[in-house]
Amino acid sequence: MELRYKIVAHTLFVTAYVAYTFYCAAFYRPFIPDFPVHLAVWCWFLFFNVGMAYLNIYLLMPRLLYRRRYVAYGVCLAGCLALMSLSMALSAYLLDTLYRSGQFLSALQSPRIVIPLSFACPMAVTLYHRQLIDKRHINRLENATIQSELEQLKKQINPHFLFNMLNNVMVLVKTDSQEASKVLVKFKDLLNYQLTVCAAEETLLTDDIQFLNDFLNIEKIRRDRFEFEITVEGDPDGVYIPPLLFIPFVENAVKHNPESDDYLPYVHIRFRLDANNLHFICINSKPTLPQPTDAQGGGLGLVNVKRRLLLLYPGNHFLNIENRTGFFQVDLATPYRKKITNYELMY
Repeated sequence: MELRYKIVAHTLFVTAYVAYTFYCAAFYRPFIPDFPVHLAVWCWFLFFNVGMAYLNIYLLMPRLLYRRRYVAYGVCLAGCLALMSLSMALSAYLLDTLYRSGQFLSALQSPRIVIPLSFACPMAVTLYHRQLIDKRHINRLENATIQSELEQLKKQINPHFLFNMLNNVMVLVKTDSQEASKVLVKFKDLLNYQLTVCAAEETLLTDDIQFLNDFLNIEKIRRDRFEFEITVEGDPDGVYIPPLLFIPFVENAVKHNPESDDYLPYVHIRFRLDANNLHFICINSKPTLPQPTDAQGGGLGLVNVKRRLLLLYPGNHFLNIENRTGFFQVDLATPYRKKITNYELMY
C-alpha cells in the first residue's frame, strides 16, 4: 500500500475508535460528576485500547503470526484481550465503588465492540495488505522467470537457424561456388535482422514476413526444384508480433521437405488477420515414405516455439499441427497488437 492509503487507513481506524469513545463518554457523563475523573477514564480507555491494537499489528503479527508461530501468537493475543477486559472491569469496579452506582458494571459488555475495533478490523486490513504484498512479490518473480525463459528461448533460435543454414552453404560450396556466394550475401542480411530484432520484445509483422521470404529464397537458390508462396489477407501494416515466432515452423517445413523426383517440394504460407487474431498457416509437401528422424534433436525448434507460445499467450492461442499423407500443416492463431498511425486517427 502506498503511504497515502496507509495514512487514510490509520486515520479511519483512529477516528472510529475516538467516535466510539466519545459515545461512551457522553453516555456515562451523568454518572461521573467530576470532569477530571471523567476525562482521565476515557482517555485511558482510548490510548490503552488503541495501543493494544497497534501492539498487535506492529509487534505480535510480524514476529509471531507471519513467522507461523501460531501457538505463541494465540497466547499473546489472548493475554492482550484479557488485559483489556481486566482494565475495563477494574475501572468499572472502582467507579462503582467511588460513586455508588451500578451503571458502570455494564462496561463489562464493551469488549463485544472493543474487540472488533481493536483487533479484528486492523487484523483484517493488515492481513489483506500482507496478501497484496506477497501476491505482488510472487507476480514479479513469475514475470522475471518468464522473461528470463523467453530470452533463453529466443537465443536458442539463432544457433538452431545458423546451424541449418551453414549446412546448406557447405553443400553449395562443394557444388556451386557462385550460388554459395549469393547465399552468403543473403545470409548476412538474415543474420543482421536476427541480431536486430532478437533484443526487442516486438517486431513488425511485415518485417518478419520479409525475413521468411528471404529465408525461402535462399532455399530456392540452393535447390534445383523448390517452390514457395507467401500470401497475406488483411492489412499487416502497423501489426506487431513477438520476433522470430514463425521461423521454427518454416525451418521445419524446409528441413523435412527434401528434393525428390516423385514430387515437387513446396512450402505455402498464408497470413490472415481478422479483428482479434493473426492466423498463420504453413503447408509443406513431404515424402510419402517415412523418413529417418534426426537423433540430435531435430525437433528443438518446434519444442522451443511451443514453449514460447505458452509463455507469451497462456490460454490465449491456438496451435494445431497435422502430419498427413503427402503434406504437413501448421495452423496457429495468436492475438496481435496494431499501432494506429496518425493518418488512421485523422479518418
